[in-house]
Amino acid sequence: MRRLSTPLLCVSNVLCLSLMLLAGCQEKTPAITPQKTPVTEVKATPAHTPAAPVTVVAHGINADRAHVAKLSNGMTVIAKRVPTAPVVSVRGYVRAGKLYEGRWLGCGLSHLLEHLVAKDALSETPDSEGSDAGSRTAEIGGQFNAYTTDSHACYYISAAANKVDLCIDMIVDQLAKPSFTRVDFEREHGVVQRELVMGKDNPMRILHGAHNANVYRTHPAAVPTIGFAAPLSKVTYEDIQAYHAKMYVPQGMVFVVVGDIDPAKAIARIVEKSAGFREGRSPEYVLPAVSPFSGIRRRVIPSDAYKETAEMLSFQTIPLIHDDLYALDVLSYILTNGQSSRLVREIQYQQKKVTKISSWSHTPAWGKGTFTVSFRTKPGQADIAEKAILAQLASICKTGVQADELARAKRQKIAGYVHSQQTMESIASTLATDCLATGDLAFSRSYTDNIQTVTAKQVQAAARKYLDAKTMTITRVVPASFEAKTKKTDDDPTKAAAAGPRTFTLPNGLRVVLMPSDSVKLVSMVLASKGGLLRETPATNGLGTLMARLSTRGAGKGERAKSADDIAKFFNEAGGSISGMCGDSTFVYSASVLSDRFDKALPIFADVIQSPSFSAKELDTLKPLAIASVRRVGESWFTQLNRFFRAKFFTDSPWQMLASGQVAVIEKATPQQLRAYHKESLRASDSVLAVYGDFDQAKTRQAIETLFAPLPKGKATLPAVVARTVAKDELHILPSETKQAGIILALPGTTVSNTKDRLPLMLIDTIISGYRLPSGWLHTELRGKQLVYVVHAFQKTGLAPGAFLAYAGTGPDKATEVVSILQKHFRRAADYKFTQAEMDQAITTIVTSVALQNQTLSALAMDAAVNELYGLGVDWTRTLDAKLRAITPAQVRAVAKQYFSSPLVTVVLTPKPEAFSDNSDKKEIGRE
Repeated sequence: MRRLSTPLLCVSNVLCLSLMLLAGCQEKTPAITPQKTPVTEVKATPAHTPAAPVTVVAHGINADRAHVAKLSNGMTVIAKRVPTAPVVSVRGYVRAGKLYEGRWLGCGLSHLLEHLVAKDALSETPDSEGSDAGSRTAEIGGQFNAYTTDSHACYYISAAANKVDLCIDMIVDQLAKPSFTRVDFEREHGVVQRELVMGKDNPMRILHGAHNANVYRTHPAAVPTIGFAAPLSKVTYEDIQAYHAKMYVPQGMVFVVVGDIDPAKAIARIVEKSAGFREGRSPEYVLPAVSPFSGIRRRVIPSDAYKETAEMLSFQTIPLIHDDLYALDVLSYILTNGQSSRLVREIQYQQKKVTKISSWSHTPAWGKGTFTVSFRTKPGQADIAEKAILAQLASICKTGVQADELARAKRQKIAGYVHSQQTMESIASTLATDCLATGDLAFSRSYTDNIQTVTAKQVQAAARKYLDAKTMTITRVVPASFEAKTKKTDDDPTKAAAAGPRTFTLPNGLRVVLMPSDSVKLVSMVLASKGGLLRETPATNGLGTLMARLSTRGAGKGERAKSADDIAKFFNEAGGSISGMCGDSTFVYSASVLSDRFDKALPIFADVIQSPSFSAKELDTLKPLAIASVRRVGESWFTQLNRFFRAKFFTDSPWQMLASGQVAVIEKATPQQLRAYHKESLRASDSVLAVYGDFDQAKTRQAIETLFAPLPKGKATLPAVVARTVAKDELHILPSETKQAGIILALPGTTVSNTKDRLPLMLIDTIISGYRLPSGWLHTELRGKQLVYVVHAFQKTGLAPGAFLAYAGTGPDKATEVVSILQKHFRRAADYKFTQAEMDQAITTIVTSVALQNQTLSALAMDAAVNELYGLGVDWTRTLDAKLRAITPAQVRAVAKQYFSSPLVTVVLTPKPEAFSDNSDKKEIGRE
């Protein structure tokens, strides 16, 4: 499938932030014909009138059984039945992105309008109690979000399949009948301006934004989707009304519904709900041509956000519809897709000139794209790394690519498409973006087929044609401290089956979960073992991550011995991946392959877990990458906050550390030390192996009984960790140089096995702040008052006692007010009379979220392995609904009283610590 550029996600970024704390550790564009005529303003009248009828004027079913309907108002509707899971994804797309903002270009109107249109999905107008009972998303129990790209906005919700009508109603109402007041505008206008400031602390946004401007210069594509601060601040309510009337017309929209649904009924529901949504005047989608590259255009930018040097190097190429599309995409896979790829193997691992490298071919529908190589390296080494990369590209231009490289890239493309078709969300996204970009719903499928016809000669010819070292655009971001030392200028002109799982136990104590399924031609394997960060001390912090990562870089003995390159090449060619990870409570090894390679993958997976080589050479290769990862913690406000919080909250627990480790420990690590650590860490009785996918159950069981018999018996030694005691409220302040403040408010929590308390706390969490995506008391009041960009609460649990916490990102001047509101709601929960209605709504939200999370084989295998490891059982997730519905309001109130009556620990990262001077009697100033 085509690589899609990362959209600007709105409404929430909380899930990835929550996972960071828990673990401790392109969109396509519509087909536009490029012209030199600039975008012009077209006035449009409101498109919705109650009297206007809407009918289906054309309907068909494509080869993939997707129903496609054209409505009389010009709207395109796509519906497809995928019965593999009882969920549905409903998406609405509007051709309204920064490229078409005309006289408002630079104001970020498409993105701001997305906030306003999406507002009713998560009610943000607080009542006297801060309740969000009116939230349609909460009523549905689904997961809603929205995003804006350079060419379109998307609104989407995923939920249980039996809520399909409610999901359709909500998305249609948002796009066809949105209502936003001047008060709504003032609130979201403030939120978006703070989001723009927040982006100045995000290293990747800094680099991508600067490089985009460097590549496209005067073209609308050079402007950030969120806009620029000055023009954004001057946007008026009348501006947003006029832009909405112009762009939100049905002929510029695509609706898609995918899931365990009846396609005909879904289309009929959309037609019914669209009554009155008539065709308006079509916006002008004409764009100027992209200017050709001339010579070497280089820009160097100093930034406090970066601890390393980061660079993006681009060559100008082609638009989406072009004969060279497939050869360029194959070339990007040959260069950087997987550890055995050309640049990763040569530049990152063998020459050790970079700590991270990637490449991609960006081919938009609206004009010429770019072929880009992006890398990170030590300050002062960028010129050397750049030269080495260009030498590799020149080598391909001169001698071409190898047959095995070409075959591997093609295989990976097949695997990418197969993997992408597992979830309703990704299937729906593929259908809609194919339609927007090309008008062909089967574009991704035929694209993958066309990839298989690419020859080595075509790849070499494409490299020669486009990768001209005399015509490049280069953007480099360097640490500000390094820039100051070297005195450079900032602008040098020169990215489950119904039968359920089968379980058995080996003689050594290893528990095994097998779940055969032929729904998709993949197999995913996960081995989870108790330990992780809990096995570490300050003197060993980082050995777990080194052990887990190094295990995949050489393993096996005798005839089964495999080098790092052997393992990387196998999984690349098998259309899969393999990894090892050290979490807070577990070591996790995971691998996925296309099913026709599973018989060969399983022995390698077993060797990686049981007999890693831990070679000195590979350790020396891995160390600088691990050290770079540790140092990146200081680049983000959130990771800095997380590290400080752990140190102040988990004072008597290994969780006071991060799994990424400490530089001194990593530097001194030896192969002998890692072998000993591995021998002590992995024990059969403390491990669970889960295998999900398309495999023969009997043969697999027999193979596992042989391959995993050597895993040592017994259990790993873990420390006895007691719950955090908080005698009185604590306030810890970390002065920072960030543009915004970060806050964590926490109280002592429980362990994963204490379900008697953990499940009621899960309901309380959902009512207070939503589950995985935001809603609830905190989001309603804090977003409603324009005080935060992000806020969320969740439980951190594991084998040791954890925490119940909330975090928020806000402006430094608002930090004290945000802390006060967070504290108010935590204390409110202690005596709040939770009702059955609130609990029922929370349960629906939780169960839907869990179902959506567990659609892929890898997610199902991980879920089964971890739940069985923690003593919850492989059926835990499938029976979660019943467990939650057995809880009474009285039980929830009792648990709330028990936990939320505790004094609170508040941790604040801020560039203005003096704002908390009134709390000096209980304040501790921290230092990193």
